[in-house]
Amino acid sequence: MTRPDGASDARLTELLRADTATAYAALLELRARHQPSVLAYARLCTAGESAARQLAAQTFTLAARETARGVDPGVPWRHRLLLLTARSAAAWAGDDRAAGLDPSVLLLLNTAGPGGPVPPLLAAFESLPARTQGLVWYRLVEAEPEHRTAEHLGLTREDVVYGTEGALQSLARAGLRLRLAASDDPHCADFGRLIEESVRPENPRVSTDLHAHMARCPHCTAAHEELCALRDTPRAALAEGLLPWGGTAYVGSERGTDVPAAERRAMSRAPSGTWPRPRRLVLASAALGVALAPLLVFLVAQGDDSSSGAPASPSAPGAGALPGPPQVTVTATVSSSPSPSLSATTRPPSHSPSPSRSTAPPRKASPPPFRPPGGAYAQVVNVSTARCLDVSGDIEEGTDVVTAPCTAAGSQRWRVDSARGVLQSYADPDFCLDSRGDVDKGLGIWSCDSVEGRNGDNLRFTVDPDGVIRPAIAIATGVTPGGGNGVSLEPLTGGAEQRWRAGAS
Repeated sequence: MTRPDGASDARLTELLRADTATAYAALLELRARHQPSVLAYARLCTAGESAARQLAAQTFTLAARETARGVDPGVPWRHRLLLLTARSAAAWAGDDRAAGLDPSVLLLLNTAGPGGPVPPLLAAFESLPARTQGLVWYRLVEAEPEHRTAEHLGLTREDVVYGTEGALQSLARAGLRLRLAASDDPHCADFGRLIEESVRPENPRVSTDLHAHMARCPHCTAAHEELCALRDTPRAALAEGLLPWGGTAYVGSERGTDVPAAERRAMSRAPSGTWPRPRRLVLASAALGVALAPLLVFLVAQGDDSSSGAPASPSAPGAGALPGPPQVTVTATVSSSPSPSLSATTRPPSHSPSPSRSTAPPRKASPPPFRPPGGAYAQVVNVSTARCLDVSGDIEEGTDVVTAPCTAAGSQRWRVDSARGVLQSYADPDFCLDSRGDVDKGLGIWSCDSVEGRNGDNLRFTVDPDGVIRPAIAIATGVTPGGGNGVSLEPLTGGAEQRWRAGAS
């Protein structure tokens, strides 16, 4: 049996879905091509060599299983494998395998919540054509030679030489567009061109209007800093923006399989041209940033209300969490997902009141910790409206999905099947949430078995750690309550109306 040497990523995907013998040969080639890189990243996630090799092996098994079921990698194969490594590590954090994870990674996963942090540039990256993604990942992040990048992507060397710079610019524009779309300020879109012109390598344009706007707008500030990083240190900025954690350490690691894990984790300086930040400092900063996010929101709310003397109020009743804070820096390992409830980590121990002091008024109960919809059946509750995602009629193909006041009805309970990428109904587990293949047709339910068919993407959704439910057919949109009790797919805003939490199970 011969391996499919020289096959492109797309060809390997086809072969992995073929008959058993062909698929096995393709899997061997996939391992031979990407094992050193996957093992290097697994070493950054784990506490020892044995755990790293176990995590890497699990990654390839998961990749083969999902591809055989028809799940498209969606991104370049090596990047896909590293994301699967991070996903598997997140699963380890929830069971007895947690002891095998690096303590820094375990802290980050426990702080960020189920699934871990979402890479800040991932949505923009996934919106690009496969060829553009491949040029960005293999040529810029991995620094693969031009001929090898061409082989991975099924291109010519000339395609790589002349297309790489344009690919980076395409990603920068996509990232800028999504960041500005996430702002609630309608004026942000007007500053997109000024932000681009302000970071040009040659003759940047200085705008006093832009600087005045950025002084009060975290979205535009983050967009500006992100573009500066992509311009000045593209490799490090891309690695940090496209991996959940450890991006700088990954691109600085040697990919040989015999480098000890301790040596990799001890790397304290980034290679030339990247940010010189120790890996553990990056991870600790990420965890601290996620943990302090609700405190920052609380303090901002207090500042906004200081003129009237009114205390800052939590989110809408039933929302279960404060809104996620806007990102104001380009530390790519920090996710904008909400963290556990502030009261659970910062409330001081209670003491009996001193006799010499008047008793303080009773403290209002804090909302429960935010949990995005996950692998257990639970209500899917909108953070803004406190209404539940519900099936409007009989459980059969085509029935509308709406929002309704939350009850104990089984039609209001769903689970995220992350292996298939679907939201499964408790009322009948054979049915899943359906996008109907269009952003303008509302949502419904359909047979889950159809996910393996030609229109399988209609049933696939991604649930972000901050509770945004994004359809595979239009990844830059989110499930949003519409007029009346309807539900639609709208461009991402970053607002509470597009965030959903897990309610009663």
